[in-house]
Amino acid sequence: MEDDFKILTKREKVVVTAIQLFVANGFDKVSTADISKTCGVATGTMFHHFSSKDDIIVTCYRTAKRNFIAQTITNTTASDVKQHLQFMWYSLIEWSLINQDQFQYMQQFVNSPYYSKQIMEQDDTWLELQQWWKTAIDDKKFKDIPVEFLIKMFSNLLYSTITFLIYNPKEKNEYLKHSFSMCWDMVAI
Repeated sequence: MEDDFKILTKREKVVVTAIQLFVANGFDKVSTADISKTCGVATGTMFHHFSSKDDIIVTCYRTAKRNFIAQTITNTTASDVKQHLQFMWYSLIEWSLINQDQFQYMQQFVNSPYYSKQIMEQDDTWLELQQWWKTAIDDKKFKDIPVEFLIKMFSNLLYSTITFLIYNPKEKNEYLKHSFSMCWDMVAI
């Protein structure tokens, strides 16, 4: 892991370190000096890449969310919506269990004052995935309810499953099956 950190750009080192520090200590208890010192990037260099601590906080969220959403992209040509959803479900959970800091950071961010309507409006990471959901609704594979609500319900069950598995890793295989079954029952017609 340490070798992986060495090959990161200075900007990436700041983001990785900031996520770890913010998750461990909260936004208010981490200073830019803490981030700079911990990641080994000079403060001046850090501020060459980021305009402020708030910029670091938002960039960390966007980075984690982009990494999370990347797990929904599949190379399969399966037209089976259930199979595609199951792939996404398992991929998102596996990624989150491996990248717990990023997952926990996203949760921390969306429940903080930093999360706002403006941040959501600037966020285009969901557009392709949102279109996939809309198509499934239009094709009468998913319930005909507002796509934003359907995705929110999916996300809540997904995040609850991930959080449960973080604290109960020995029960992973059993609960993965149960959780996807509940997900499918929730969204499918």
